[in-house]
Amino acid sequence: MERDLHRRLRRELRDLGVQPPLDVKELCRALGERRGRPIVLRPFPLERPGPSGLWVDTPQMDVVLYQQETTPLHQDHIILHEVFHIIVAEDERAEEEEEAPDDFVEGWATMIPVLDPALIRRVARRCSYDDGEECAVELAATIILEWSSVLDHVAPMPEDPTVQRVQAALGDRRGWL
Repeated sequence: MERDLHRRLRRELRDLGVQPPLDVKELCRALGERRGRPIVLRPFPLERPGPSGLWVDTPQMDVVLYQQETTPLHQDHIILHEVFHIIVAEDERAEEEEEAPDDFVEGWATMIPVLDPALIRRVARRCSYDDGEECAVELAATIILEWSSVLDHVAPMPEDPTVQRVQAALGDRRGWL
């Protein structure tokens, strides 16, 4: 399973034109462009304990709320986690989803009163992912950040095409691990 996930992540990053070093905002911009709707990132003082991120898909855009009361690295992880939910949803758009319980909707409406209850219900449907999917998007976010931290210490690709060809011939490949 993990090998398949690595392949899929490399393919997604390649298809989106995202190259190391990782820029989470650039990844979101590229994914939003592919989907034909922007992905808006908003830090938010989410209640703790509780979820550290939330993806809200409105008719015009995708909004990712992420915990503002944490480190930048953790914020990137939260954003990547939510972004991979968006990617999974692209593949599973046609699935029927169950209705969210009223107490869940009321809790979120109290915490973020500007959100319409119908929108909260739609968002809440994604909170019932089976453990496999939740584990996969969490692992995907972790893998991307791990690759990024390793590649941050690799010298940048030389500009000279001849040097690039020599490096490629010697097996010094660039791109995601």
